[in-house]
Amino acid sequence: MTSAAGQDADDERRNVSDVAGVAVLGSCAVWSLITAAAHGGRPEGVLLAVLAVAAGHAAGRICGSLLPVAAPCAAALAGLGLLVAVPHFAPGPQPGA
Repeated sequence: MTSAAGQDADDERRNVSDVAGVAVLGSCAVWSLITAAAHGGRPEGVLLAVLAVAAGHAAGRICGSLLPVAAPCAAALAGLGLLVAVPHFAPGPQPGA
């Protein structure tokens, strides 16, 4: 069990990490626009890559926060699937026998 002070420290570290990540992604996007403007190029490819990285990061954060709920649900669905697919898998009375 963590104390309230320990939780606050973890939240502060996450906030700093998130701000650093946003700063790096923003810097990459700005840099691609600057270099494209300086060389007369088209920055769409680099901007799409930055967008893909940002989307991957967001999806990872969302999946990571949902994992404590999703893992038991997946295990329950797998057990139900085994019970339905393999009739004699579970010991005891068999439904529909």
